[in-house]
Amino acid sequence: MHALEDNTHLSALDLSSNRIETAGALSIASLLMYQGRSNCCDSNIMNAITNNATNITSRGIRTLILGDNNLHDDGVNAIAYALETNQLLESLMLDDNCIGARGLTALANSLRKNYKLERLHLKHNSFQSLAPLITCLFNKSSLDDVVDSNHSMKHIFLDCGYSYESRELEVRLKINRLGRKEARRAKVALYLEEDLGRLFELDIDARLCPDVVGILAQSGSLNGVFGVVKNLPSAIFSRCESSDGCDLRIEDCMEVEYL
Repeated sequence: MHALEDNTHLSALDLSSNRIETAGALSIASLLMYQGRSNCCDSNIMNAITNNATNITSRGIRTLILGDNNLHDDGVNAIAYALETNQLLESLMLDDNCIGARGLTALANSLRKNYKLERLHLKHNSFQSLAPLITCLFNKSSLDDVVDSNHSMKHIFLDCGYSYESRELEVRLKINRLGRKEARRAKVALYLEEDLGRLFELDIDARLCPDVVGILAQSGSLNGVFGVVKNLPSAIFSRCESSDGCDLRIEDCMEVEYL
């Protein structure tokens, strides 16, 4: 693995069916972390990733195939830890690795900090529930948790048989396919729409209300828009009209940067 640390040409690595087990997973995790740190040190690459640029010159592996390697939960935990710092890998295949609930939870937790991985293969493993994946894609515990959810994962490949959970997962993946920024806005709108009282508890500046209504409208919910408008106190409109030009931009307000 040390020979790949300074790799600038190899973008796909297939190590499937090599029985690398936990020891091999630790080596691969070290490689991913090393490449993640190397790219973090390159400000041009990190700025391009942050801005969702498609023409960046990334150095390292973007597709990693680790199917049928007997990784189990301990090996997957190591890979998951590395994903928290590696913002280069785009596709990860972990089919046939005896991954249980603990390993899947570790993967799901790491995805909350990863904004680059888009394709994850998890067929023929041992976990029985998709709940950790569903939650990491759209955590409704609080508005902060919604914002901190994963908005980048677009495709997860699984076995048939999860019925309702598979459908719920696909709904959330479909939102992510809108793109990171639009997915985040859509989830915020859906969260607020479920209980409009959450919106009025935020104490958002009155001049930002049109932006909030716009986000709710973007989610396709006319009921949400009407509910907000109907429940806005009249004092809000008077404050907005009395503002100097009412020129506050939503991106200037840190407390609502997720909008």
